[in-house]
Amino acid sequence: MEAPNCISYCDLAEGMLAERTYTVTPAVYDSFLCAFGDRSPIHGDAAYAALRGFEGPVMHGAILNGFVSHFVGMVFPGANSLLLSVELRYAEPTYLGDTLELRAQCVQKFDAKQVVVLHVAFFNQTRGLSAATGRVQVQVRAT
Repeated sequence: MEAPNCISYCDLAEGMLAERTYTVTPAVYDSFLCAFGDRSPIHGDAAYAALRGFEGPVMHGAILNGFVSHFVGMVFPGANSLLLSVELRYAEPTYLGDTLELRAQCVQKFDAKQVVVLHVAFFNQTRGLSAATGRVQVQVRAT
């Protein structure tokens, strides 16, 4: 089992970078469907998606949000984090089997509340393009 990183607020600095790779596996997709039940045909029916100009079923954007949640809680900053907000703009569809690199940079710190703002970007390594970009606010609680 993966142990979370535990970066303290005082160890975070504007400009810090972190990254991690995620793959939209069948298990990830199936877990999402089981948890949330969004079975819209654009997400599950290849013929339906193709008629609308897509290469196949488009993965739910919330899967990327789930990767952000994992990243913040386990990678950067890690265990002492409380995710306050996620704002993602999806640039291109993500498909089953795609591998995404999530890059995050600390762009602001607010000492009074021990909150950091991260700029996040998903790069689709499978397709060689930007999948999403956004802004995340995280409170880093005391240990």
